[in-house]
Amino acid sequence: MRRGALLLLFALACLERVPKVTPERLAAVREARDEEAMKDCKPLGRFKGYSSQPGEQGLSQARAEALAKCADSGATDFFYDKQSVAPDAIEVSAKAYDCGGGK
Repeated sequence: MRRGALLLLFALACLERVPKVTPERLAAVREARDEEAMKDCKPLGRFKGYSSQPGEQGLSQARAEALAKCADSGATDFFYDKQSVAPDAIEVSAKAYDCGGGK
């Protein structure tokens, strides 16, 4: 029993969390048209968002999570790279960039 509780605690600690980002910071990150628009910017990484809710609500939730992760990385700009929509899960990935605030 004790071992099972420890494994559960470990699993919960390993879960990826959505960073807490201020609304102002989220609003400051700009969505680009595509990757070509980011050619002069520094790439910061690809970030994923997930949802188990169906339809547009789930897609919005997954996009919001990916955007929060981009903003938390210090991105000035991002674009949604890929999305996968299944009946029980939605995954969205976004690429984050630092464009020096001048773009």
